[in-house]
Amino acid sequence: MGRKSATNILAKECIVSAILILTKDKPLSSVTVTELCEKAGVSRMTFYRNYDSIEDIFLSALYEIFDNYRNDEGISSSDGEFFDKEYLGHFFDYVYEHRDLLDGIIKCGYGLTFLDMITDYVKKKWLASEDEYKLIAFSGALFNSCVYWAKSDYTIKEEILINSLADTYKR
Repeated sequence: MGRKSATNILAKECIVSAILILTKDKPLSSVTVTELCEKAGVSRMTFYRNYDSIEDIFLSALYEIFDNYRNDEGISSSDGEFFDKEYLGHFFDYVYEHRDLLDGIIKCGYGLTFLDMITDYVKKKWLASEDEYKLIAFSGALFNSCVYWAKSDYTIKEEILINSLADTYKR
């Protein structure tokens, strides 16, 4: 990886961290590019080289998370059922790992984009072997479980979420 790429990755990480900090105290619509760049320690040029708008930060980060999740070798096989505890455990581990960003995404009104990405992933992975509407309902259950978990400050044990979903979708 070249210096420019490493520098660009660092700049994007700083921008994402800054937006998460700023949106804890005020709505996304009140955050300015100038304020964001000062908090992130980057120039406006760096910001606009990476993003078209402040809103684009969340969308880009969410797409990146899902791309990494899709490419994760731990779940590359489509064997098994969509409600397997192993799959659910991996999903909730990933959500927990990225909880700060996902909290920001939900708080700033991009929850439906998150839901769309979950639905798209689940349908692509299991549509050949499952009913589409069942997969859509399951995607909604995953999303709502994430939102509920986030609202509890992640105090609900992951095992409870996994067992509840797995038990609900057993045949």
